[in-house]
Amino acid sequence: MDDEMIDDLDDLDDLDGGDVMIDDNSSKRIDADSILDSLVPESIDWRETVRRHPVGSVACVGLVGYLVGRTKGASIMAGVTAGLSSGIMRQLADVFEGDFFDF
Repeated sequence: MDDEMIDDLDDLDDLDGGDVMIDDNSSKRIDADSILDSLVPESIDWRETVRRHPVGSVACVGLVGYLVGRTKGASIMAGVTAGLSSGIMRQLADVFEGDFFDF
């Protein structure tokens, strides 16, 4: 970093009253880590298990995905298609409301 950029960051830090760097944990994110942290008990270190047994972990996730797809596949597809069709209908409604199709 050059000195001008560091000075600018210091000025922003003084104005903001805090650190310029944004903490990733401060924002609510939905990712695999946060989902697994909420589902797996704290006594189990799932990250270390995945590091030690990557092939077994992928196989387990694949098996769970297969079983969920077999048992709840129709419900999942119904939800996905309903969401897609409502999005398409919303966009078509926006197109047809415009002046483009007024004669």
